[in-house]
Amino acid sequence: MSFLTWGFLVSSSLAFAETNPSLATVLTPEGVIREGITGSFDPTGFRMSYGTGGEPLFVSDEPSNWEPMLSFDMQSTEGYWIPLGTCTNSSVRAVAVTGSDVYAGGMFTMAGGNPANKIARWDGDSWSPLGSGVNESVNAIAVSGSNVYVGGWFTQAGDNPDIRFIARWDGSSWSALGSGVSNRVYAIAVTGSDVYIGGYFTQAGGISANRIARWDGSSWSALGSGVNSTVSTIALSGSDVYVGGVFTQAGGNPANRIARWDGTSWHALGSGLNDGCFAIDVSGSDVYVGGSFTQAGGISANGIARWNGSSWHAMGSGVGGVYPYVYTLAVTGSNVYAGGSFTLAGGITANCIALWDGTSWSALGSGLNNSARSIALSGSNLFVGGIFSQAGGNPAAYYIACWIAESTGIEPAISSSSSLLQASPNPMTIGTTLSFLSSGLSSLTLLIYDTAGRLVKTQDLGTLPVGSHSHYWDGRDGSGSALASGVYFVSLSSTEQQASTRVVLVR
Repeated sequence: MSFLTWGFLVSSSLAFAETNPSLATVLTPEGVIREGITGSFDPTGFRMSYGTGGEPLFVSDEPSNWEPMLSFDMQSTEGYWIPLGTCTNSSVRAVAVTGSDVYAGGMFTMAGGNPANKIARWDGDSWSPLGSGVNESVNAIAVSGSNVYVGGWFTQAGDNPDIRFIARWDGSSWSALGSGVSNRVYAIAVTGSDVYIGGYFTQAGGISANRIARWDGSSWSALGSGVNSTVSTIALSGSDVYVGGVFTQAGGNPANRIARWDGTSWHALGSGLNDGCFAIDVSGSDVYVGGSFTQAGGISANGIARWNGSSWHAMGSGVGGVYPYVYTLAVTGSNVYAGGSFTLAGGITANCIALWDGTSWSALGSGLNNSARSIALSGSNLFVGGIFSQAGGNPAAYYIACWIAESTGIEPAISSSSSLLQASPNPMTIGTTLSFLSSGLSSLTLLIYDTAGRLVKTQDLGTLPVGSHSHYWDGRDGSGSALASGVYFVSLSSTEQQASTRVVLVR
């Protein structure tokens, strides 16, 4: 079967599959064929649907066959992967965090087992929809105060049929941003009352705005003459607006896949990148970028690079694998988290997610079994959305998960091997049996902490006879309330003995 549409050929025959490059090599992170692409491509691992304008959209919601099988590594010495409840029923393309709330957007229709059309909120314990949601895929989310800005493919939000690819949720209802834009939105960034959006559109609020525009709370404005092709990502730093995508011009001048708007005019970042830019994050004077490129400023930089204000720099040997692309970045201090479809970072195994500490790369446990599309930091917790079905080998992590770093100092200071205290089952969904040894000499106390170091339960077990014992914990705190999904630290202590272990609770 072949699809001959929009100037390209996609063939699924074996003969073509042996000679043609994968369709993945010409897709944007949103599943769209890049502008100007012609030729034949192998669509193995993708299915085709259609966007709101009738254009073909290629998606892979199920894990592909090339990723390694993973074992559940919740006892990793670096940290832990946990699912967010029962997660979503299809891919997550955007994640944003504010306080204890995690917003997720994508192609799903269920979150936590309940209806949630393309957008939902996780409050640390359960999922809830944002009204009746939107009618097509969500690609971008940004939060400012009580306002949640959402962009994507949709043309309706809630009961409002006058939405065009961008909308605002105020905590109780959906509203349009003027008359919206003329086509898809892939990126949103907010500062004060200004909302910057990027995508595939050429008009905003009825005026010319080529792929990038600003909403000031009441009206739309263009950023000069914009750029000449799709914008996939936006990052703000002071008065500077950084945009990345597949364009080659900004403001009518050469700017290869990345550019800066200073409030009045566009500027290139050196000679830019030799292929798509899908992610940007800024820390001080450093601008970090991720994408499908192999060169930045003419130097070798595989999928990820840093601009210091005057020149480009590689980050080790970058990322690698069958599909060595970076789709999302998050920076805190000197740490840069990168997510994508890669399986190597700095030459070491790092499945779709990795950490750069300024000098070297490291994996986050055994990572994900398919690509990460969006990441967001909240303190030491890293929330990740994508098209994966396992995180750290946990088969319950469908499309969204959280990495909890052990290095935050949250673990109680218990100086004994966890082999003296065992929990089974682990992970637990309802309860777990704690098995341990008693010296028979003094009273034993059970203490349970959450990842913030808060003591959530204390229980005096008394003085037990010498030998093996067990105690059932039902996943509740000291007041009898059910605890949220997450990692908990369990310790057992007496005058002459101490032991600790970690338990993962999955609701």
